[in-house]
Amino acid sequence: MGGHNIALLAYNEEKNIGKLLDQLHGWDIIAVIDGDDSSADIARLSGVDVFASKAKRGYGGALIDGLIASYAAGFEYTTVMDVGTCAPVWLKYTPHADIMVRYRTFKDLSKRFLVSRLAALCLSATTQRKVLDATFGYRTYRLEKIVPILSELRTNGHATNMELLGLAYKRNLTVAYRPVPYILDENSQLRSKDFTEAARTIWNLILTPQSSTSL
Repeated sequence: MGGHNIALLAYNEEKNIGKLLDQLHGWDIIAVIDGDDSSADIARLSGVDVFASKAKRGYGGALIDGLIASYAAGFEYTTVMDVGTCAPVWLKYTPHADIMVRYRTFKDLSKRFLVSRLAALCLSATTQRKVLDATFGYRTYRLEKIVPILSELRTNGHATNMELLGLAYKRNLTVAYRPVPYILDENSQLRSKDFTEAARTIWNLILTPQSSTSL
């Protein structure tokens, strides 16, 4: 096992996925299309591997699919990117941990900034670790350490990022942080069910016994 690829997560990104794929020339890419919409056809025309589910599984399901498919393909590291919020220039950060989190730096005190900081504070209190960004999905994973804990995930939305990071901390995996400026997709919206799932994730992590050894 070796190498580093990208798991690109997309849903209804027909306008943006082609532009991003052009910027990722030279990378091994698995495009995970949640729901098999026309984004999948654009990705196939670009010559990348496409994993498209017939039914929409949600962000968490797409994330799991991308990580497992990358591991099965023999890669050591996978960087997960969302179309519309992840700039390829920040791929230059070299992974040196089990999870490398690119944490967002916000220019103003927006609602999204407050939600992000609240989630990070809650996860910090739960894990007793310093968490700089709990919910942003632009991360690089060491697959041999991450894939074994994917079966423990209970969430299926963007809270999956928080849950996966919390489980990693519970198992004493190494986590590194690198700052990136935040890019907001105009179609991105905060949904009430995302708040509910995040709160449930924190509660579940509190109830999960902490492991004293790494996987």
